[in-house]
Amino acid sequence: MVTYRRMGGLVACAVYCAAFVVSTSCTAIRLAKYRDDRFLAEYRYTLGEQYLEVKGLKFCYQEYGEGPTVVILPGLATSIDFWQLNIPALAEHYHVVAVDLPGLGKSAKPDASYELPWMCDRILDFLDAKGISQASFIGGSMGGHLGLLLALNHPDRTAKLVMMGSTGAWPPPNLVLALGLKLLWNEWLVTDFVRGRWPDVYALMFKQDTELRREMFHYQMAIRADGFRFAAEGRATARALRSIFDHSCRSRLGDLHVPLLLIWGAYDEIHPPEDAMYIRRHAPDSRLVLVPDAGHEAMMDQPDTFNRVVLAFLESGSAGVQDSLAPP
Repeated sequence: MVTYRRMGGLVACAVYCAAFVVSTSCTAIRLAKYRDDRFLAEYRYTLGEQYLEVKGLKFCYQEYGEGPTVVILPGLATSIDFWQLNIPALAEHYHVVAVDLPGLGKSAKPDASYELPWMCDRILDFLDAKGISQASFIGGSMGGHLGLLLALNHPDRTAKLVMMGSTGAWPPPNLVLALGLKLLWNEWLVTDFVRGRWPDVYALMFKQDTELRREMFHYQMAIRADGFRFAAEGRATARALRSIFDHSCRSRLGDLHVPLLLIWGAYDEIHPPEDAMYIRRHAPDSRLVLVPDAGHEAMMDQPDTFNRVVLAFLESGSAGVQDSLAPP
């Protein structure tokens, strides 16, 4: 009996490994046309790159302007380079610090848990090293979720919060989903999916086809085309994505005691405006603005509108922003 069980386990393991090898091989073949090692070697963020090692973890960041501090937290699978149309406008009035999250962009990618609370702690470590005791946070997608956790758990360190197309208020997994996540979630397969299906996902993130969008796509696909180069980021992406399900703030929105701006692309197909409507109804001091002709990355689709609304909120809080109370 024991022998049969062991043999069954070995067979299952062999089948799984074979499926993984076939899947990754197919992905590598499909992405070969995006391979551009020279481009990757020469690529630099438009607004520059600064580095700071904190407790053994190297952060890539950008820092501009003077005044009250505003910290930009990019979303999952993106980087601070996605914010190049916003940082200069904000830096005319504020001290802006944009930081690549651990495991993403050009920050270090250690073999860590990438649980959202762990990432929040690393952000606080970085801010402590920079001597920043309080800041307003602007977070896109998962970056907004991290900002929400920081505002709930560390209100003394959060002046204002801007969430754009963010996670954070998903319903906690029901029994079926929780069981599926526990039994079926596999970071290797998620990494392969994020590599192979990224052109489809990326297309859903934008409403406008711009030169900047195409440049970002070139860079991201060049990284994904090299499986070895992307492995560490893929691991971080899979673990952080898994953690989103376990750290919903849905039941805690009423406890948020900092001004909140929800700025959403009106045509966000990743996290639809209905997600923002729920947060708006349950977070006390909040406003919702839907950006016309914008998708998930509203700050790139409509930078002028995004910058104007965010600056008004940072200056005057909720009183400076007019609500969009219904999705289109």
